[in-house]
Amino acid sequence: MIRSKFFQAILVLVLAFAFFRYGIRPPAPWSVVYLYMGIVLLAVLVYISSDSDSWRAFLRPIHLVLVDDEKRPIRLLLMVLLPLFLGYYAYSQAAAKVEAPPELRAVHPAPASSISFRGKTIDVQGFENPLRKDAANLRKYVDEGGEIYVKNCMFCHGDNLDGEGPFAHAFSPPPAIFTDPGTIAMLQEAYLFWRIAKGGPGWPKESTPWNSVMPAWEDRLTEEDIWKVIMYLYDATGFQPRRWEANAALIPFPSQGESAGKAVAARVPSSSLRSRRAERGLWSPALAEAQQRGDMNAGKAVYGKKCAICHGEKGDGNGPGASDLVITARMPGTSMPPWKGLPEKDRWNLVAYIKTFTPDLFKGTPKVLDLPKEVPPSKESIVRGKEMYEAIECNKCHGRAGRADGPSAPELKDDWEQPIRPADLTKPWNFRGGESKKEIATRLATGLAGTPMPSFLDSVEKPEDIWHLANYVKSLAPDKPNYATFLRVKKVEGEIPADPGAPFWSQQAPSNFPLAGQVIVDMRNFNPSIDMITVKAVYSSREIAIHLTWNDPTGSRPDPAAKTFADQVVLQFPVKLSEGNERPYVLMGDGSNPVYLLRWSSDGGVGEANATAISNLTPQPAQAVEAKGTGVFADGQYRLVIKRPLQTPDPNDLQFPVGKFFPVAFMAWDGGAGETGSDMSFSSWYYSVLEEPSSKRPYVIPPVVVLVSVAAELLIVRRAQRKARGSVN
Repeated sequence: MIRSKFFQAILVLVLAFAFFRYGIRPPAPWSVVYLYMGIVLLAVLVYISSDSDSWRAFLRPIHLVLVDDEKRPIRLLLMVLLPLFLGYYAYSQAAAKVEAPPELRAVHPAPASSISFRGKTIDVQGFENPLRKDAANLRKYVDEGGEIYVKNCMFCHGDNLDGEGPFAHAFSPPPAIFTDPGTIAMLQEAYLFWRIAKGGPGWPKESTPWNSVMPAWEDRLTEEDIWKVIMYLYDATGFQPRRWEANAALIPFPSQGESAGKAVAARVPSSSLRSRRAERGLWSPALAEAQQRGDMNAGKAVYGKKCAICHGEKGDGNGPGASDLVITARMPGTSMPPWKGLPEKDRWNLVAYIKTFTPDLFKGTPKVLDLPKEVPPSKESIVRGKEMYEAIECNKCHGRAGRADGPSAPELKDDWEQPIRPADLTKPWNFRGGESKKEIATRLATGLAGTPMPSFLDSVEKPEDIWHLANYVKSLAPDKPNYATFLRVKKVEGEIPADPGAPFWSQQAPSNFPLAGQVIVDMRNFNPSIDMITVKAVYSSREIAIHLTWNDPTGSRPDPAAKTFADQVVLQFPVKLSEGNERPYVLMGDGSNPVYLLRWSSDGGVGEANATAISNLTPQPAQAVEAKGTGVFADGQYRLVIKRPLQTPDPNDLQFPVGKFFPVAFMAWDGGAGETGSDMSFSSWYYSVLEEPSSKRPYVIPPVVVLVSVAAELLIVRRAQRKARGSVN
């Protein structure tokens, strides 16, 4: 069989498909796979038809299946399977899924010859970092650049400079990965100055669409600040910038950064929060013994380079960047990054040094936690877990539905008397100790040090109730948020219900979109209360209706004296749709690209507005507002329906097109937590589309394809058998 030309051809095609589809990371799009497979098929045909003997050898197995009576079962099986496959393929093509349009852009376009920075003209071509001329203060500039980075850049680009900051998951395109040799290692410092100073809005038109959240930092940072940040980026990654050849020998670099940078450059960025949490485990004697191998003095050096900028020289949390690094109710996704990229020896050295901050706590050997025997999830276990949830009063903090809205939640403080929020149990991906059932049971058994979360091992009626409670917590939500990539708006007939709780809405498919804190302009939100919004959307012949759901642990208690305000949510659209994929700047547009806003507030209902910047918002007159909305709040969650005519006479409104993609973004304010103005959470732009009414093509074309293929098969088999009989006679 291995020598068979037919087998060889099939084997090559199968292996090629497996490689193109599953052997490349990231996976190639189907269009690329089809293109490459076409090339492979042509190559195979050229090979097997190189001479007449080879071609006959390839066709022989096919001919035998068609005419040999001994192969009749195989022939019948193929005659059934082949039409079914072709019919399924025809259906998949006729009912193809809607996909957002691709965005192709130049990542590193040619810079402008000169730029204007705060009224000063800077020649980008040939410009060098002026701070590098001050060799005596290079280390000082790098350290100051690190502080600026942590306060302004870390939330997107990450403490590891790997593009995995706590807000990075909410933005598209994703933040740059500075540790990637394909980014700053390829660029000159003047190029970075241009990109940082002008941000996404300053990207040249020939490189659009550039729909990045990256702001123009010249509004916040001085020229010297930007140069310091650039020095920090190169020092921390171990890369050196490309230099103008004439001055290459004149540019010094701080020697301390090279060895540290090599370690950073060698890191393998974590692929997901799950992989980060997998590193955590329970204490064991082997782990305790391994800790003793740490070198306290070596750990002090690592701490100074990696940790002190946030945690402070004394480990008291008073580092230069600490004021902006508010821990919410978790470690995953917070300002604390994964440090598994550090060599294991450095990590143990860090442990040894950190233990010196509170030596009395580490005199003894850590105890091994013995959890009771695990109880598998079941309906009975979940019912029992819910009983224990109420019996030991978890609901007082976490709320009746687990949405962090319990009556005690507003009064909670950590061991340092700082306000702290209970975990939202409907979002397990945010759990500080991890979201697996074992990790949840561990937190229930041990509590969470430094927080009001106590140990419940002695509070439950039986030790195994810890597992019942963990099973109940796991039942409150899926393991992952399953974020959507775009919003589909389905066509419906008849009146669309305005009631958010109507059964109609439970039948519509939800789309989850992540939100991140707004940290670009003052007031900045480093600790957003609302980090996800769920959207369902439909339209009829005359109106569009959008159903929004989001968790809000504080509800609405507007009281300016108490610094609480109305809860709000905004849907943002461009006023005009561009011919290409370009969109306004995501923070409420700019002077040349205004946005249209559908606004809802808990104390004012629905309104409409236009904006050209986050600080330049103009509400539309009440008599001109055609949108309507109904909002309901219960158990720490808002549900809202906003309806608006598809077309309006107002030129400042978006006119919703059918069958054409248009951008949409979301913003939210938890007024009860003090969020107002620019202190909010927001999303990137996403595409949305009002789907055209479905046709009957997906149900008509496949049967036709099956019938035609069956007829073709019968004709081919009959002709082959007739020819075979003729040759015998």
